[in-house]
Amino acid sequence: MNMKKIILAVLVSLLLLLLIGCAQKNQASEVHADTAVSHSWAYEFVHWNDVSYRLTDIKISKIAKEIGKVESLLKDETVLGHGVYSNRFAKGTKLYSIPGISTDDAIAVKTDEGCFKMINAIKERTEQEKPK
Repeated sequence: MNMKKIILAVLVSLLLLLLIGCAQKNQASEVHADTAVSHSWAYEFVHWNDVSYRLTDIKISKIAKEIGKVESLLKDETVLGHGVYSNRFAKGTKLYSIPGISTDDAIAVKTDEGCFKMINAIKERTEQEKPK
């Protein structure tokens, strides 16, 4: 009778360890899933006039006319944006054309640190893929 209690206690202990280990693994996976998506964008961008423009570190000294404002800030890659949106700039951030440069190629964004050039991400990728 005593041996049966010992075996039962060992089996119950092993079962509890197994359940606790699996529960901790699932919690770790859930935490990773929540944080992995939120800041994994390939680059900072503004989507304007059906085109995505990638932020550069090139400061612009002259801007032309205002062409729009960011309407929404996307914080999650899984959310589809509509209108003028960005994954970096807040609602109301102003966008400008650049003198001598077509808005098909680049636009400028005005921040507290100055105006920065944003380049057409599709054209940039196409230029990089051209054979030399």
